[in-house]
Amino acid sequence: MPINYYAILQVQEGAGQEEIKRSFRRLVKEYHPDRNGNEPWAADKVKLVIQAYKTLSDDSHRKLYDRLLKLRKNGACETPERHQNSLHTLARNMLLDLLDGKGTPALESYERLRKTVSGLHLLNYFTFKDYIDCTFLLAEEYERQKKHMLALELYEETYYQLQQKAKRQYLFDEIKDRIQRIYCRVLARRASPKEAIFYYEKALELDLGRAERAFVHKKIAESHFKQGDPFAASGHLKLALSLKPNLRGVHRLLAWLNQTPPLGNCRAPQ
Repeated sequence: MPINYYAILQVQEGAGQEEIKRSFRRLVKEYHPDRNGNEPWAADKVKLVIQAYKTLSDDSHRKLYDRLLKLRKNGACETPERHQNSLHTLARNMLLDLLDGKGTPALESYERLRKTVSGLHLLNYFTFKDYIDCTFLLAEEYERQKKHMLALELYEETYYQLQQKAKRQYLFDEIKDRIQRIYCRVLARRASPKEAIFYYEKALELDLGRAERAFVHKKIAESHFKQGDPFAASGHLKLALSLKPNLRGVHRLLAWLNQTPPLGNCRAPQ
């Protein structure tokens, strides 16, 4: 069984956030090393209490942690047909490892499944909720290991599955933000201006808010300017400003495009 964070914080599993916060504050004071002669056990206890609080005070992390507790108690994942063959066992153990924070062995299991099953689709091995948790956590682990294209593939798969089912489920917005970050702040920054435009346009396919879309259009405008295409740059900058008139970081670009008087010695954005 994993560490029971509810027991660490001395609350019931259905406890509300206020009760969790009160218990956390009380226990930190009780176990603080200054009140316990700076004994090593006290520092370890405080670290464990903080770890428990960080998990249970975050809605997304708490839901995933609750899934782990349930799966460990039941001793198996709920799969559509409850097959007990080796592939379903491998998939089950992969999800348990992910929920338990064991990312590397989970990725090894996933790679084994991909090599063994042609056209692998994890939804064949889990209920929809377990499938969403599994693909999200796999993507998160790939991103942690800086394997951004593999992470992106899984994030997008999860995103579009949630979009088809009920797009306001709890992971939807977080997954969207991670996809946008990989496209705009990881891949585009490493790419040539032409490749960067491709990544920014992929980000625009997401269900973005006005401010997010304005930011992406501004970045496309900058990339077009670096390519020597002021006409296209101007078009995207106008789109950006129509979405967010007070958008920051556009004064230099406006000056370069001769839409406002130049502001000193301007250089292209990096």
